[in-house]
Amino acid sequence: MICSILETTRNHLPLVVFCGLVLLVAGCGGNDSDPKPVDAACADVGSVINDLASDPRNVVYGFYTDFEPMSYADTQDRSDPAFHRPLGYEPSLIEAVNELSGEWLQFRPIGIGEEFSGIWLLSAADPHNPFDMVGGGITVLPDRRYAQGDREREKPLITFGDGHVKIFQSLLVRNESSINSHDDLVSSHTVGLLKGTTGESRLLQLAEIADARGYLRPGTIITLEDDSTLTTEEQSHRITASESTTTPGIETRKRLVGPGDDIPEIQYFSSENEQIEAVTDGAVDAVARGEVGNQHAADNSNGELRVTAVDRDNSEDIAFSYPHTPEGDSLRGIMDKLINCLTDGGSIGFAQWHENPRIFLERAERNAP
Repeated sequence: MICSILETTRNHLPLVVFCGLVLLVAGCGGNDSDPKPVDAACADVGSVINDLASDPRNVVYGFYTDFEPMSYADTQDRSDPAFHRPLGYEPSLIEAVNELSGEWLQFRPIGIGEEFSGIWLLSAADPHNPFDMVGGGITVLPDRRYAQGDREREKPLITFGDGHVKIFQSLLVRNESSINSHDDLVSSHTVGLLKGTTGESRLLQLAEIADARGYLRPGTIITLEDDSTLTTEEQSHRITASESTTTPGIETRKRLVGPGDDIPEIQYFSSENEQIEAVTDGAVDAVARGEVGNQHAADNSNGELRVTAVDRDNSEDIAFSYPHTPEGDSLRGIMDKLINCLTDGGSIGFAQWHENPRIFLERAERNAP
């Protein structure tokens, strides 16, 4: 956890200094002029930290609180201070960035507990948005840089950093399910989705509810939160993973029922936990999400759930979002260089972190100037 790591560093500062003195004494017989070796991916770190030393940064880091194990809060109770205590892969990366920067980059985490759709835009420069950067397993998509309604996509509000991990979409099903691929999904099945996610847009395409551009099959019935319905016509309604390209007026969709026997019904949920409970209890037959989150749910299901239909043909880059401003671009450049060092140019990802959750901190300790 970011805050506790900062506190631990301060509380143990005498020990760190003492260790440094021991290293100096032990090195008296050697060549003190030899530079400290660093990994090739960390070649830019020294200059970045020199710049930070003269211009330290305090960064407000907004994180999605409901995506285990990528980014989640210590509790889902918003009244508890632990709601703003981040856990998971991305927070571990941020902790290591703090360490690698010599603590010239200080992070103040704030939990984002709303629905996932559009959270990347919360980093946009706006008096109502307190964040300098936002994370939470966000897939990099060019259209996500724009506000809803910006159909011409003339004015980007945010930018994305370099991708720091790749994921694949998949289905989470009960262990006894006969569903093993998207081709197995038919009208007797119900699939749980979160609005505005790549899990939603990719499932709609793979199940042929939508075409490659996201236009729903004609005759699809969209049920909204107020129980009103819309029936689609040819290219009348489009659902993508970007608010700027999804048809306005269907933001409160709660169910999709397509024509024909060859496509499943879609039910929408407001949180990852609700999705997992629904497939476990049999309220839905499958949940469409990234493989990382689905595998975590399966691993913690006591054998009740399994992952299937992994879409290996389409990988997604996950990154942080930043304001599209000079300050935001500057922070993005700093973060990209430090993260590139920690991930060894992208060769260290979720699988390596899952095996060794300290891997980023170990690289920070080894490569800090």
